[in-house]
Amino acid sequence: MALAAKCSSKLCSSLKPCRNSGKPCVHRAPVSISRSSVHYGQRNGVRLQAANNGATATADKSATAPVPIVKIDNMSDPFATKVTVEFGDKLGELLDTVTALKNLNLNIRKAALVSPGKASTFFITDADTSEKVLKSARLEEIRMTIINNMLYYHPESSETLVAGKSFQPPSRDQTHPLGPKARAVVQTTIDVKEAPNGSCSLLAVTTRDRPGLLVDIVSVLKDINVNVVSAEIDTMGDEAKDEFFVTYHGEPLNPPMVQLVTNSLQYYLSLAEVEKEESY
Repeated sequence: MALAAKCSSKLCSSLKPCRNSGKPCVHRAPVSISRSSVHYGQRNGVRLQAANNGATATADKSATAPVPIVKIDNMSDPFATKVTVEFGDKLGELLDTVTALKNLNLNIRKAALVSPGKASTFFITDADTSEKVLKSARLEEIRMTIINNMLYYHPESSETLVAGKSFQPPSRDQTHPLGPKARAVVQTTIDVKEAPNGSCSLLAVTTRDRPGLLVDIVSVLKDINVNVVSAEIDTMGDEAKDEFFVTYHGEPLNPPMVQLVTNSLQYYLSLAEVEKEESY
């Protein structure tokens, strides 16, 4: 068998027989695979998989994140203000909340600290009078203390609580620095109907939550001579659902007063802050 001449290519120093035919192979440039490139690809694959797993975990976390709920009820118990707090299975025994409420000069007459995943309820009274808390400013203080306490010990609740988000004012049109600017109208629902007992009216307000909301609502009602007999305040994430038993001169609201209450609250809760910012 005639042997082929040695390959003259500088890329090859010798000619080796083909493993299949035993004949010399036509020279081809060798293909080298760097071990580092293999490792780099493997590392990238691991990183990509980890990133995908992280994104999936984040999506699952956001999808299953519980909504913090704070309810203040002055209707169901005749002798105490009922406060309910819920945040999935995150809250535990709420010893920090108990301490915060006592620091507000409040007595906790009884408490129902139930298993994780359920709401915890406190029945509180004013430490000085031993009566339920009726003043709107005090109720708002209780509500914001619980919310701020939740933000401190459970920072993850800031994703849904308005108090945990920084306020971003509407951007003004730069071409008209003193002219009109974008208005962010807050979606607000007002409903007024006669209470079941017939002695007063039931006012239901649903709007975006913000610090001082309860005090502002009661202040608007007082400005038009509407008296708040009792209230139930529900804070569910960034939404407030409040109910008020109200009267006008000791009677349920008549149709003109229903319209006045609706228009006043609708305007104030939707646009008052915008108007206040635009005043010069």
